[in-house]
Amino acid sequence: MKNKESLILLSSFFYSFIVAFSVLDYIFLLPLGIVLFSEKKNIFKIIKKLIFLNFFIIVLVIFVYFQNPQNALELLIRTNLILLFNSTLFHKSKGYDIVRGLDNLKVNSKIISVFYFTLILINYLRLDFKETRNTLKSRGFKNNTSMFTYKIYGNVFAMIIIKALKKSEDIQFSMQARGFKNKIYFLNSNTINLFEHILMGSVIMIFIKVIYELFG
Repeated sequence: MKNKESLILLSSFFYSFIVAFSVLDYIFLLPLGIVLFSEKKNIFKIIKKLIFLNFFIIVLVIFVYFQNPQNALELLIRTNLILLFNSTLFHKSKGYDIVRGLDNLKVNSKIISVFYFTLILINYLRLDFKETRNTLKSRGFKNNTSMFTYKIYGNVFAMIIIKALKKSEDIQFSMQARGFKNKIYFLNSNTINLFEHILMGSVIMIFIKVIYELFG
């Protein structure tokens, strides 16, 4: 395997699987420490994102707490380990590297195409939303609870949806004109560096330990 995106995807999958379905162990902190060290310059941004995601998790944890406090604590720890690991691992990802990784892992070409064009549309919608928001600010629009504000929001979202549908049609016609046959070809020139080797090695070590404890 010569593609680092696919190796990172495998590390993410195995780590998440192990943490989710095996007994909690301090050794799970080893791969987490490796990825946190690799992104030490962005650690505060990652923690901020994790705190935001925890607002949704806390609701579920509170519900489980009334059923079983021990399970609630384990759920909180497991979800945060998985979220922090993956948030750090894919902190700089725009999504396209994940698609390249899936392609290198020989995932069905139609699924790859769906992921790829979905990412294109998501990025298009994000840019269009930012441009619309900046336009509203430049025209002195103020966010409040008036009927006028609701109408403006309704019109904005309707226009964004219409533009997204038009963009998807344009992409479809463009790819058909170019003879697209449900297969996208990527340039896989990224070689695996020391970080990916160490990360995957730590995940494999934990995986072997868990298997040994289960069947040894």
